[in-house]
Amino acid sequence: MSHTRLLKWITLSFIIAVFSINIPAPAVAQQDNLAAEVKQIFRTRCLECHGDTRREADINILDLSTFVGAESSVVPGNVDESVLYDYIASDDEDFRMPEAPRPPLTTGEIETIRKWIEAKAPAFPRDVPLPEEAKQDPALANTIGTEFVLTEILKFVEATPRKDRPFLRFFSSNHLLASGVTAEELVEQQHALAKAINHLSWMRDIVKPISVDKKSNTIFAVDIRKLGWQKSDVNPVSQQVLPGNETVDKYDLILLEYPYGIAFENSETFDRLWDVYLKPAGLIRPIPYLRIDWFISVATQSPLYEDLLELPHELDQLEQLIGVDSESNLSSFTAARAGMTLSGVSRNNRIVERHPSRNGAYWKSYDFQTSKGLQNMFADPLDFHYAGGEMIWNLPNGLQAYLITDNAGKRILEAPTTIVTDKFSEDRVVRNGLACMRCHDRGMKRFADNIRPAFQSLPDRTGMNKQEILKLYIDKPAMDELLDQDEQRFQTAMEQALGGTVKHEPLTATTRKFLDAPLTLTQAAAELGLKEPGQLSAVFKLPQFTQLGLAGLSTGGVIRRDTWEDYYDRVVRQLGIGTPVAAVDGLTRPDHLAEGLAQNLKVSTNKKGNTFSPGDEMVITIKNETGVDLFIELVGTSARGRKVALTKQVLPLKNGTVYRFPETGAIKIQPQLGTEFITVFASPRKFAPGVLLRGENVGDRFIHDFYNYDHNQSRFKNNPSQLIKKTLNIETR
Repeated sequence: MSHTRLLKWITLSFIIAVFSINIPAPAVAQQDNLAAEVKQIFRTRCLECHGDTRREADINILDLSTFVGAESSVVPGNVDESVLYDYIASDDEDFRMPEAPRPPLTTGEIETIRKWIEAKAPAFPRDVPLPEEAKQDPALANTIGTEFVLTEILKFVEATPRKDRPFLRFFSSNHLLASGVTAEELVEQQHALAKAINHLSWMRDIVKPISVDKKSNTIFAVDIRKLGWQKSDVNPVSQQVLPGNETVDKYDLILLEYPYGIAFENSETFDRLWDVYLKPAGLIRPIPYLRIDWFISVATQSPLYEDLLELPHELDQLEQLIGVDSESNLSSFTAARAGMTLSGVSRNNRIVERHPSRNGAYWKSYDFQTSKGLQNMFADPLDFHYAGGEMIWNLPNGLQAYLITDNAGKRILEAPTTIVTDKFSEDRVVRNGLACMRCHDRGMKRFADNIRPAFQSLPDRTGMNKQEILKLYIDKPAMDELLDQDEQRFQTAMEQALGGTVKHEPLTATTRKFLDAPLTLTQAAAELGLKEPGQLSAVFKLPQFTQLGLAGLSTGGVIRRDTWEDYYDRVVRQLGIGTPVAAVDGLTRPDHLAEGLAQNLKVSTNKKGNTFSPGDEMVITIKNETGVDLFIELVGTSARGRKVALTKQVLPLKNGTVYRFPETGAIKIQPQLGTEFITVFASPRKFAPGVLLRGENVGDRFIHDFYNYDHNQSRFKNNPSQLIKKTLNIETR
């Protein structure tokens, strides 16, 4: 190695070492988007050591003048002379960066950087600056952006007629400004929000979010009446009622899952917002706004996706809902079919079938476990044996909705990877909702039928009804005409929602960044609205956090999103930022582990691994070894999501004692296969029993009377800071 290249290598050793996380590769960027893609890679992987506060080897990774040039680590237009590329792409583990045992960059990341260098390392787009805050509420002094967001929302609400205020809901991407974000990325968030809300609505008109902060475009308002979300889809089935909440609307179901809620006691801004907005709106939790990146990633997946659209559990119920008689359409040849030996999703043969529906088109796919024997679609294209399928139909606004079913027509939430895969997901699992939205970016996918050409060339005497096969499997021009109609309908709706044509499907990039990319200390600090990441670094060195596996963030490591969300409320409480509003009653949050208590609350059954067979007897025991007396409550959840309060009231459980359920006898396991759940709520403070909410085609909720705001004293009552929630999975095989 030459002396010059060795010096380049030494200079780069600090930068490349932090390229250590195997995150999903960005999509191969278009020429005009390469710089933004590379800037995002550098920002999330290098800024810890090569930024304004810490500048190893005199390099600021976001300042190209410090490492790009004819004699620098990146030589514009010349990959061969760019030492950065040499080391990130090397197959030699002794030289490859990042160094082992850190995983190398993914192929996609390396390819993106290579294309950027070949394109002469174009300049990075500028970040959007933080907006100025006119004043500072003392209760919000430790955060960046919070004052701005709450104040802008307050101004918007006060400018709205009183009769309309209860139906406003707010979404924000302002937290991205603290860690740095380009204008293009903010537009992408806005587009993703617009697409997501319209995919979650049965209303006929497209709804466009309204910008609240016109200069920055990071805060948006939506009138939930325009989405049909103001309806009460669940009602109490127990004696208790929720104080202050006459109804629980669809937006409330979203709020119950939100892990990033922070309320601000003793804040004049928050108190005013409570008076003019939060209280009149009757929100089930005092959360003024949702993060866009969280909303588009979670509300488009189970359980919220199915609940917001109230999707039936049975396929025949869905077809009745959208006005389709599939059997009649097949017998009258109103339906049209095509069969593919290869498709972009299915591992085996796939048959698709189109029906006219009330709002446009209804497509059914038939997917197969194998392509041979009875599941060979060529064996009988009229009566075949399939493993499951995906249903796609037009909503009244022109966008699409989705349902995945098994071969019995029963709704399932994800498809087996042995049958279909999602190329955009890190684990390749096709989950209903988001996976379908990201794949069907232009509506229906184009395909080439292999059935009709095969049978056209066969003699009439094949042992099958060739005439009916050719009538059902229509010719390519006719199928293309139907696809053109469906694509035009979808694209027209998309252009209305996004304000024009966009190059890239907006949900894909934004949801992958949120769901799959791990967090660095800088990103975690930005999500908390901290002015200095050092505040967070000091917290993660405390014993209570090192024991949770968060210490790595303080030394340049990363954590996964699910870990961060599990302990977010504790970090907020430790830093004194505000009052965390945890998702203790959320379906996506099976556990909430109160600091210092949860470990010594033992919940178990009489079977190792909690696996039972039909006819077995089950006993649940709860042992209190926490050192304090507790109050407990038990809730059961069936495999279909039906909940029941196993304890009709909140019971005392003294320290050192055991509670047995049932108190006498045992629960006999019924012959219903699947996963059921037993959830225990426990707290040193007595709490009111939960309220069971139930609705048609909406999962049950079990809601507690938590986070009540005392407007007179500017503080919260019933704050479940010491609440323990533990859930056991009960398998019946």
